[in-house]
Amino acid sequence: MILLLLLLWKPSQTFANKLILYTDNDSYGKVNQNKTWYLALGEPAFANFADIKVPSNFFLLGPAGKKEKLTLLRKELFDPWFNQRRIAYETKLSVSEPGDYILCIEGEDYLIGRGKIVKPFAKAVFHVERELNWDKPCGFDLEIKSFTRPYGLQPGALLWGQALYQGEPLSSGEIEAERLRLKLNPQALPKDSTGEVNLPIFKKRVKLDDRGYFYVNFEEEGWWVITVSLPRGTKTFGNQNYPLELQSHLWIYVHSSIEKKRPKKTKNTSKSKIIPN
Repeated sequence: MILLLLLLWKPSQTFANKLILYTDNDSYGKVNQNKTWYLALGEPAFANFADIKVPSNFFLLGPAGKKEKLTLLRKELFDPWFNQRRIAYETKLSVSEPGDYILCIEGEDYLIGRGKIVKPFAKAVFHVERELNWDKPCGFDLEIKSFTRPYGLQPGALLWGQALYQGEPLSSGEIEAERLRLKLNPQALPKDSTGEVNLPIFKKRVKLDDRGYFYVNFEEEGWWVITVSLPRGTKTFGNQNYPLELQSHLWIYVHSSIEKKRPKKTKNTSKSKIIPN
């Protein structure tokens, strides 16, 4: 049944087409305390994963602009689509000064089906006690710049950003936003009124304006990724030439609503007594 779904459903030419960068909870940390981040490859909205190669470049960008290479340790993620474990990585961060740190990942090229080569980039902000330089760029060829602070967001928040290629705004294109799901029953995908799998509810698309600007909102708590893609000629893979596409991902954590955390008011049904002095 699952294989039949995979054959009939083609949201892209293959699964496993985004770098996934997240932690077990939110993107906050404290000075001199370990924080574990995970790196994987897959379709975030559908909990579908593939083996990831060691990235070609991976570093932590400090508040003052200093780069520090990350140490990656191999781990595994379970893929419910094919009922097997996939290669992923983790890195443990501990910083000695407060501020905003940017995790910057440049992935290895990978071939989507037999159609094109993708060169992926990913980043996320690690907020440590003090708000400082959360808008620093990693320096990728293709990168998303956020004008909204990319942490401390709640469901319904609106993020304002800009897509840049080699530091210049893109004049056309679109971004895609989706929520990370680490568990999903492939046989329980929601259907639309025509009886087909309702793919658009998993991924939202927003057009860039002629200066590369966009706005996107987040309906649910959890990890979200904003992605921009850009065709860039061709590249040789093996002994063949394929179209080359750059992909850049910005990972953001959305907190649960404050309203959900407020305790419910209870009615006081007991009758008060007046105690004489």
